[in-house]
Amino acid sequence: MSSNGTRDTDSRIVDHNPERERGILTAHDRAFLLAGEDEGVREDMSDTAVRQKRHKIRNRFRNALVDIQYLLELEDEDLSRLFPSDEWDVVDRRIIHGAVLASVYHMIRAEADREEIFNTLEAVVANDVIREYAEKHGVYAPEGEVGVEIGVPPVEECPTLEEVRDVLEAGEEIPESAHMALDYGGIHPNPEHL
Repeated sequence: MSSNGTRDTDSRIVDHNPERERGILTAHDRAFLLAGEDEGVREDMSDTAVRQKRHKIRNRFRNALVDIQYLLELEDEDLSRLFPSDEWDVVDRRIIHGAVLASVYHMIRAEADREEIFNTLEAVVANDVIREYAEKHGVYAPEGEVGVEIGVPPVEECPTLEEVRDVLEAGEEIPESAHMALDYGGIHPNPEHL
């Protein structure tokens, strides 16, 4: 169970085998993060051990994020082989890409406002376009317009999660984003739908 909400994050993990080869996390780290309080590997851990484990995982993750800048020095050919289409299906690749973007967004969102994040994202995308046009086409591409727009009505105009769940339970179709909201709110009547 995620401490970020009430949803089970395991439903969005491509490789459910916590024993797989080490990446950023050890097999024990994965089992620790997937376990609820006082369950699985956490069952015999003291509060101090849990705090130390979380501290080690945070440090390892922070260092991995910093290391990404080094990994970007790989040739494009190497980067394109990270998730080749003959080994990964479209859904799994989409989950991986979403997880990467969501984790970075979540980490920086804690210390920055959305506008700052979107300005950084726009600059990164614009720089990538300029680089690609220069390297591949030998031309200068003046900065195009890159934008992320969020148009959300005021909270008081939004239906409550209970109202959305009632619509779903009445047999009506709801958009995928509404399913996600119910899941994030911990009240989806059919969480395996996701």
